[in-house]
Amino acid sequence: MEAPKLETEMPSPVELSPLEGKDFGMKGWLKRYWGFALAIVLLAIAGVVAWRVWDAAEDERVDAVAVTLKDDLTVPFGKEVRVSDFLEDLQGSLVDDTEIDTERLGEVEVEFEYINVRNKRRKRSLVVEVIDTVAPKIYGSSLYTVNRGYNGDLTNLMMSGDDVDDTPRREVVGKYDLDKVSDYVLEYVITDASGNTAKQPFTLRVVEPQPSSGGASNSLPKLEFAEAKRLDGGEGKKMGVDVSQWQGEIDWRKVKDAGVEFAMIRVGYQKGYGGEYVEDPYFAENMRGATEVGLPVGAYFYSYADSEEEARAQAEWVATKLDGFEVGLPVAFDWEDWGNFNIAGMSFWKINRVAKAFLDTIAERGAKAIIPYSGMLYGSKVYLERIWEDLGHPVWLAQYYDRVTYTGEYMMWQLSCTGRVDGIAGDVDLDVWYVD
Repeated sequence: MEAPKLETEMPSPVELSPLEGKDFGMKGWLKRYWGFALAIVLLAIAGVVAWRVWDAAEDERVDAVAVTLKDDLTVPFGKEVRVSDFLEDLQGSLVDDTEIDTERLGEVEVEFEYINVRNKRRKRSLVVEVIDTVAPKIYGSSLYTVNRGYNGDLTNLMMSGDDVDDTPRREVVGKYDLDKVSDYVLEYVITDASGNTAKQPFTLRVVEPQPSSGGASNSLPKLEFAEAKRLDGGEGKKMGVDVSQWQGEIDWRKVKDAGVEFAMIRVGYQKGYGGEYVEDPYFAENMRGATEVGLPVGAYFYSYADSEEEARAQAEWVATKLDGFEVGLPVAFDWEDWGNFNIAGMSFWKINRVAKAFLDTIAERGAKAIIPYSGMLYGSKVYLERIWEDLGHPVWLAQYYDRVTYTGEYMMWQLSCTGRVDGIAGDVDLDVWYVD
């Protein structure tokens, strides 16, 4: 009997869902779409590169035309100028309109920053040339008389100097014989380092030596203090004196009783160029005597300073001497060696920087004093008009005349060197202080 066959039932294939069996991770996505992703990345990189190339090109284009300099990049020595003075055009705005140093001749490079039209900060530089086109100055007369056999330097007969050059070339042109009595028509010539020249003709008269007259005498008339006060005093003015060792011992009580209302007192002096500083032997005595009777006091220092460093050192020395005294009036810088200016080795610019250094230092020290004081420039009318600049400090004018003809501003006026005041033996300088 044949055994019956068993039918084995095989399971029918399972139909999978469309979502089953798929890899939904990044790895799978990249496998499926890597080409597309790469294309996107490459496009992005290309876009960044293109933008950067365009941006750099645009920066270069903008910066190339942002700053246009003027054709003339020269500037006179000492003139106050800034970067903007040399810009013909600026497409943007300056960050800082830098001041240019014009206190030395030659090329000066200065850097500046600006914001361009794309709002980007940029740096630039320009080079200016500081030049000197000003001729030296000569202050002299048309006639000079010397004794036969004169052996001095004829170039020092006239005062001369330059605005920049400390040591210009000075010469006397023409034929003359100092051993022969005669009149010689000559020319004084001064030339600075930049080639600027000034000339002045004059006559040199050589004469036989004459016997000495026995010494010089002060021919100026004596001026009683009461008369000076009557003539030059009044509302808004105080009448005073300035004193030094040459007045000897002073009876300050009598001086005040005579009507004196203030005093300028010499602190000291310098013993020539490069010399030591010497305290006036009557300085402390005069300061105590004047303040004890209630007179307002100021001070002055007779200087031979020929450098800013020297001037500042002098001011520090003076301020130290004034410590402990009640100084209510200014402290004056007194430089008067104009007869030797030719050999002092200074330009007109330099002597002004020297004075300013002294006065600025005095002002700094004076601001810290118990009773603050300031600096003040002493000068005669002729040199205030010819040489001294406005240094930003008060002026003490010296002009021995019945009235002031100086047109500049001044705080004090020294009107006489032959004043007479009870309590002071001999001549004394008389001064007006304009208190308003």
